[in-house]
Amino acid sequence: MARERYESYIGGLYRRNERFLIISAVIFFASMFIGYALSGLLEWVMGSVLDNMKRQVSQGELQLTTFSIFMNNLKVAFFLYGGGLIFGIVTVFFLFYNGVFIGYAAAQYQLVDFIVYTIPHGIFEIVGIIIAGAAGFKLAGVIVDILKGLRHIQPEMSRANQFSYLLNVYYDDFKESLVLLAIAIILLLIGAFIEANFTLTWANYVTGATTQTASENPLNSMFRVS
Repeated sequence: MARERYESYIGGLYRRNERFLIISAVIFFASMFIGYALSGLLEWVMGSVLDNMKRQVSQGELQLTTFSIFMNNLKVAFFLYGGGLIFGIVTVFFLFYNGVFIGYAAAQYQLVDFIVYTIPHGIFEIVGIIIAGAAGFKLAGVIVDILKGLRHIQPEMSRANQFSYLLNVYYDDFKESLVLLAIAIILLLIGAFIEANFTLTWANYVTGATTQTASENPLNSMFRVS
């Protein structure tokens, strides 16, 4: 019974937010394609970002531990979610920016190597980022609906009561945006743990690069805040 309720809730959560998830995924994957296809044109922008990341890793400024990777990705998730407060504009920007960065980075290496060194943790992290983006769009929807409701406030009634009513009406939607964010954070934590503890060993085994260390591998900590 509990399992059925859980599956029913997850299914309903997806159906109610399908459009936000699709929009988030389309923006992210389309920007990845742009970053990969136009990598030469983006060299002047993304080249310095990738070089700086390599420098931080090699010099130990960017530690490839579960905590540091998770905190980096968590900041991105919060920017994606908080961007919903200004109608999702920031959410779109960070989805696009990170998608372009990953696409550009992929173009700098053998595609097979890039996939091998990112797919174990990337599956969780990319899905987590897409869901965080959807949460941001959900929040933007709540903000828009409340603002629409404020346009119809009746002057003969208490404004405070009407505003409180609007908040109650859209409370469930707001709470659902937090549920999406929580799911994204869990996925990002799983991805960070895999990236810090298993990805490199697995990828070195697959590629035969048994001597490569984490500091020598630039294909880590995919998402960037700036």
